[in-house]
Amino acid sequence: MRSLNALGLEAWRRASSEGVLVTNAAHQVESLNPRLKELLHLDQDPATVQDLLAATRASMPELATILDFDPAPHAARWGSVLVHGPVPVRLRWEQMPLYDDGQHVGTCTVFRDVTTLVERDLSKQSFLAMLSHDLRTPLSAILGFSELLRSNHSALSAEVQEELLDSIVRNAADLNRFTQIALDVMYLEANVETFETEAVALDRFMRQWLADAAHRFPVEQLVFRNGVSPAHPARIAPSALHRILQILIEFALAESPAGSPVLLSLDYNAVRAHIRVRLEAPNLTHQDASTLFELFRPRDLSERSRPQLHRIQMHVANLLAERQRALLTLHEEPRAFFQFDLALPLDAAGG
Repeated sequence: MRSLNALGLEAWRRASSEGVLVTNAAHQVESLNPRLKELLHLDQDPATVQDLLAATRASMPELATILDFDPAPHAARWGSVLVHGPVPVRLRWEQMPLYDDGQHVGTCTVFRDVTTLVERDLSKQSFLAMLSHDLRTPLSAILGFSELLRSNHSALSAEVQEELLDSIVRNAADLNRFTQIALDVMYLEANVETFETEAVALDRFMRQWLADAAHRFPVEQLVFRNGVSPAHPARIAPSALHRILQILIEFALAESPAGSPVLLSLDYNAVRAHIRVRLEAPNLTHQDASTLFELFRPRDLSERSRPQLHRIQMHVANLLAERQRALLTLHEEPRAFFQFDLALPLDAAGG
């Protein structure tokens, strides 16, 4: 007799508004619920992962990367992906490995449609609230400290003047970053076209990017490991990839404890290049991770709940990856470590 837990799981799988996919270690589809068939526009039940990938190759080629099996599976993975069609559908997904007596036996991936009207309206409302409130906060500080310096310059000690100037510079930097994020979001939300890509040797690109990063990041915290270059270059939009790397490193340095190294690596398989950023993030919760790539969540506007700029930017990074047919995912590792994985398609034609 099937246990009550198993019966409850089966009832949830069939009735859930989320798409549920369970695959085993032999790359067979153990379970695929009706909602996921609807989301992926499937007209039949695939028996294997390869069947599923063949059926979704045109609408969601990134599924191949999502379902890649890892010999040392992570505790959890998160991401966001677009299903192409007459009406594009954005899915937020979360993946958990399945174990039996300590052996990795498969994977459960849950997909949630976040393109509903309610979801879009809540995101836009929160975005507008951020613009009207959070942009005003650093601007008010800049104006206030500047006026104080101008009106009381002769009465202020050199030390106080230095502190005020530091505050002005710090708030100006925050204002600049808020403005850049707002412009990025408005442009990417309005322009949904795929970027033009070109064949680029990633090892050379990464070294050039690191040389530029030396002027803006504490490079002593960045450790770069380069994999063996394949015969073919990757297909990328260079300016978009440059911005993604900047966002990922800003996030990693902001979340990591002081002095904790951030590992940046470049690896390849037969069809993709993988740029990975590994960091220690003790304050990143599962809830944070599951919504990291979304636009904005509704929140109150108290000073205590002001958004962290390095986290807001992750939605921009995800859209920049998506526009060049790349997939950005977040993986959990043991002992509060996390890893971003940016999977980029290789140029099969060799340029």
